[in-house]
Amino acid sequence: MLARHSLATRLALVSLLTIATIFFISTGAVYTMIRGILLENAEAQSRELVRATANQILISLNEVAGVGQHMAIHLQIGAYQPDDLFPMLDETVRGSRIISGANVSYEPFAAFPDRQYFGPFSYQTPEGIARMNLGGRGYDTFTRDWYQIPALTGRPYWTEPFPSAVDSNRLIVVYSVPFFDAEGALQGVIALDVELRSLVSIVDDVEIFDTGYAFLLSPTGRLITYPHEEWVMRESIFSLAQTLELPALRELGRQMQRTREAFLPLPTGILDEGARLYYLRLPELEWSLGVVIPERELFASIQRVISAILIIGSAGFLLLLLAIILISRGITRPLKGLVSSAEEIARGNLDRALPTIKTQDEIGDLSRSFDDMRRSLKDYINDLTQTTAAKERIESELKIARNIQMSFLPKRLALEGRQLPVDLHAELLSAKAVGGDLYDFFPMDDGRRLFFAIGDVSDKGVPAALFMAVTKTLVKGFAEQSPNPGEMLYRVNNELCLNNDSGMFVTYLCGVLDLTTGEMEFANAGHNPPLIARANGQHEWLKLPPGLVLGAMDDIEFPVSKVQLGPGDALMLYTDGVTEASNPQQELYGEDALEKLYARIKNHSAKAQVDAVFKAVEAHANGAEQSDDITALVLRYRPQPKG
Repeated sequence: MLARHSLATRLALVSLLTIATIFFISTGAVYTMIRGILLENAEAQSRELVRATANQILISLNEVAGVGQHMAIHLQIGAYQPDDLFPMLDETVRGSRIISGANVSYEPFAAFPDRQYFGPFSYQTPEGIARMNLGGRGYDTFTRDWYQIPALTGRPYWTEPFPSAVDSNRLIVVYSVPFFDAEGALQGVIALDVELRSLVSIVDDVEIFDTGYAFLLSPTGRLITYPHEEWVMRESIFSLAQTLELPALRELGRQMQRTREAFLPLPTGILDEGARLYYLRLPELEWSLGVVIPERELFASIQRVISAILIIGSAGFLLLLLAIILISRGITRPLKGLVSSAEEIARGNLDRALPTIKTQDEIGDLSRSFDDMRRSLKDYINDLTQTTAAKERIESELKIARNIQMSFLPKRLALEGRQLPVDLHAELLSAKAVGGDLYDFFPMDDGRRLFFAIGDVSDKGVPAALFMAVTKTLVKGFAEQSPNPGEMLYRVNNELCLNNDSGMFVTYLCGVLDLTTGEMEFANAGHNPPLIARANGQHEWLKLPPGLVLGAMDDIEFPVSKVQLGPGDALMLYTDGVTEASNPQQELYGEDALEKLYARIKNHSAKAQVDAVFKAVEAHANGAEQSDDITALVLRYRPQPKG
């Protein structure tokens, strides 16, 4: 998707996405760190608050316990007699800010031999201190927990909250402590009432955040204080877990009974929002005091900080995006100019000037490098144009030179008008535009003799063609002066040796055929021996007289040999381009292959033989590049029958 947008847009988007990613990761890390710090602070604050509240409760309860212990000691030493207890109990209730009732219940018949129940009880009423005697058929003291448990264990005991015996609307907890006689026998139990609301007021005074609250649980998990009053003394943490179907709340209750204190998340379902709970189990009472802090308030400050960071960050992103777009456009504007110029140059306009970029950065370097490339390409195309024109001119000149060279070679038409008794045909196929092979034939002495020759210049191309033209011209000139082939070659050789600084030479084989007798004189200048076919079907390689190539050394004699041709006898002359033609495997055509071919075509016409030789060489080459000129000349003697 990004690839279809401009470079400036992609730079802006990539930069913004990168920075946004870093920003949100950093913000998330900061949020996590601050959240951890806030939790630690909340835990420390909750711990201090709970412990302070617990201390207030313990101070009050310790005051009650201290009074009870004091009364037990005095009863054991006989400081108080049963008849004198009410004044002491009245004073105890009146003198305490938390004790709402005081009672001393004796074991059956322990206070008086004739009384089973004796339990003087003073308690606080709105009108003042009231008195009553606990125990009897309507209220069996000895079956109550506050009496039975300390009587059996011999230890002080704090009861669960329960309705008061004098007012069922008043919930109390009772601190009861046993007392004994001098022999250690149980004499009775002292019971001191504490109104639950006096403890609730301590817990209710706890303030933590705006909506945080505190609560108390009894050792059995019953709610002693809680903001929902309908749950107080009616529900326990385990019954709520059952009612609300919250297994996590049940597990929390068990944990509060096992561990002394902890700071942990409050299971969801109790409140409509997330909250944290810190609780502490009070010693001796085994009550649990807890405070609940809503996470909304706990993390309110961090939420405000994060919101501020996001607002500031968003504004920063907008400014950053604007800055990136402006910078990107500043960077890519020269590139757009380069692109426009490059498109114009790609259409062939190499004179299109590039935009001027004065900066020394990568864009400036690119522009200057591109301009250097444009100038180099322009120079190269100009050179290529000139070179192409020069090559075309050379090829045209070579074509003209080839036409000129071919015009030097005789045509079969030159003999047709003379009714000569020969069938003669020759072909030359140059390896290059112009070659160094040559052949020649022309009548002498008004048609009584026929001169024929074949040659091969040592090189190829234009120098060889010029050397070939000179050789042919010299032979033509000297042939008109003397019909002797040896003398002809002797004089041509001396002329070619003059000023031959290039060291070129030519192999040459020539003959003069007497058309009336069939006698042929021939001389050789280092050329390949021809094949001769007799009319009787025999053929052989014609033995040549020795002779050095023309142009190599002057004053060289060229012996002359003679051979008698009969009617139908024929000669095939060729250059080494035939026998040394190679195929892609670098295998030469060879003299043996030529002889076998000649055995099959020796009775054909001169043109058919030449065509067969060229076709066989082409088949052998099989597409390989021609490396040398190929020339063949066939002559068949066909005298008119006498008589």
